[in-house]
Amino acid sequence: MNFKKFITSRGVILATIVSILYGCLIFAIYFTGYQAMPKHVDELTVTVVNRNKNTRTLADQIEKGLPFKHIKKVSSLRTAKKQLHNKKTAMIIEIPWNFKSRISSNSKTNLNFYIDEATPYSQVSALKTVSQKIGYTVNQQVIIEKGKAMLLKEPMTGLEKTVQTKQAQLQNQLQAKKQQIAQAPEAQQPRLEALLKHQELNAKQKLEAQVKQQSKAIRNRVSDTYQDVDHSVGTNLVRVHPVKTGMNHALAPFIANIAVYLGTLIGALLLYGTYAKFVPIVGRFKSFAFLETASILLSIIGSLFTSWSITGFMGLGGSQFANLWLNHGLEIFGSLNFNLILVLLLGQIGTALNIFLTMIQVVSGAGMIPLVTLNSFFKGAHYISPMFYSIQADFNIMFGGSQAGMYLGQLVLLALGILIVNIVIVTFRKHQPILDFHQLS
Repeated sequence: MNFKKFITSRGVILATIVSILYGCLIFAIYFTGYQAMPKHVDELTVTVVNRNKNTRTLADQIEKGLPFKHIKKVSSLRTAKKQLHNKKTAMIIEIPWNFKSRISSNSKTNLNFYIDEATPYSQVSALKTVSQKIGYTVNQQVIIEKGKAMLLKEPMTGLEKTVQTKQAQLQNQLQAKKQQIAQAPEAQQPRLEALLKHQELNAKQKLEAQVKQQSKAIRNRVSDTYQDVDHSVGTNLVRVHPVKTGMNHALAPFIANIAVYLGTLIGALLLYGTYAKFVPIVGRFKSFAFLETASILLSIIGSLFTSWSITGFMGLGGSQFANLWLNHGLEIFGSLNFNLILVLLLGQIGTALNIFLTMIQVVSGAGMIPLVTLNSFFKGAHYISPMFYSIQADFNIMFGGSQAGMYLGQLVLLALGILIVNIVIVTFRKHQPILDFHQLS
């Protein structure tokens, strides 16, 4: 009879409702909100500043390679910077005035990218990726052009020497013929000089045509040699455990577990109120047994609705739903007891400290930042973080992997360890502090 009253009390019912609402609604809000990235990154505006008329072809190539719908072209860097400052453009790509001349002289030069970092991280990250890609592409084009120039140098130098030799021979022939004309009868000299000029013109035109033809042949050979150089190494991306496009899918394990954990933060406070109310009636240990039984039921029910919501939004299968149900059921049970540690020790005021522990778990849960990159404090904190094991299990369940069972096993051990801690607290904490809000007024 006492258990029925406990399980149907307002605290337990509210804790169940909060667990379901937080798990479903917060996930729905963030999952639908983050689906805009990177699908709509092409809606950003970028500005190309070309400060040299001789690099118009390069500017056109850069513009064609940009994955953005809105591209502005200006010649004034000052104007572009003003637009960037006023948030009218997200990035500036500047081609310096001496870009081509420095490349021609084999000197180092830069394409300049101005990115407004006072914007969401995802936008900054996307723009930096684009800038690196553009820089790499232009650098490859420059390398190819320099390679062509090196291959052209020797044959073109040889052709130039051949032309000079033929021109010298032609001049010698002309001088010899002029001397012959000078020795001819004076009446014949005008006709012979006109004939010589015609022959000279024809010889020069023939030589120019030969030079042009040979130069073209040399350039064609070099171009043929370099025809496939820029495509020598391609990129073949093999997707292992592929994730659907969109930041919402990539962040789904992180979002889902934050949503569930926030529900347990409030749920633990509500369950404690009911526990403290029943202690004078049935005793500490029996009331605590009722609390843990309610936690198990809440975990089953709350995880059922949360996993159903996640499965529906993400389009997952039945086996994934079952694994999510198990994972988040364990997470809810472990997180409720984790949040109860300070509440059992300090009363409702312990929830204020639990908020700080929640923030620590958000980082140490390694949902956005890999565990190996965290500092020693957060690396240590992950061992006692229910959120960490549940997030990692979700990555395996949602997207693929063979380590879900390992993380679930570790989560079970952690939950049992936390439960033992709470049993010890209940054993020695004979008085249950209840904050009287009337005393604060």
